[in-house]
Amino acid sequence: MTSSLHDDTEELRKRIDELEQASQSLRDELNEARTSPHRTRLPMTRSSVTHKFAIDQHEGYITVGLFDDNRPGELFVKMAKEGSTMGGLMDTIGILTSLALQYGVPVETLARKFEHVSFEPSGWTRNPSIRRASSVIDYIFRWLGMQFSEAYRQEKSAANNTGEPIPDRAATTTMNCQQEHGASAN
Repeated sequence: MTSSLHDDTEELRKRIDELEQASQSLRDELNEARTSPHRTRLPMTRSSVTHKFAIDQHEGYITVGLFDDNRPGELFVKMAKEGSTMGGLMDTIGILTSLALQYGVPVETLARKFEHVSFEPSGWTRNPSIRRASSVIDYIFRWLGMQFSEAYRQEKSAANNTGEPIPDRAATTTMNCQQEHGASAN
C-alpha cells in the first residue's frame, strides 16, 4: 500500500511538472504574441462598398473591401482621367491603408491623421458630410471615418452643432441650376 501511495505521488509530481512546463510554454507564446504584430487577412470572397466622389472637376472611386463583421480591411482608389503619377500615388495609399487596417489600426486613427492634408486637387465636393476637401487624401480619409467609425461620425456631427451633416451649398446650387436648365444632376 505504501508502494502504491508512493507511485501515485510520483505520478502526480510528474503530471504537475508537465503542466507547469505547458503553462510556461503558453505564457511564452502569449508574451511573443503581445510583442509581435499580427496581420488579419480578408477572406478570399468578401463584400465591398464602392463610393463615387468628385473634388472640383476631379472624379474618382473608393472601393473598400470588408471583413465578415463589416469592418474595412482594404482600400482601392481609382481616379478618372488622371495620369500615372496620381494613379501610382493612389495605389500606394490604398496598399498602405489596407496594411494598416489589416494590422488593426482603427479607422478613426487614420481619419484623424490624414484629414485636412492639403494639396491639389482640392475644392468643393457633392458629399453633404464633406463639403470641401483640401486634397484627395483629405476626402478619402474623412469619408472612411464618416462611413466606418461611429466615434468619428459623432465627433464631426457634434462639431457641426446640429448633429446633422452640413449641406453642400455648392452641390445644391449646381443641382438647382441644372434642374432649372433641364440638365441632369449627374
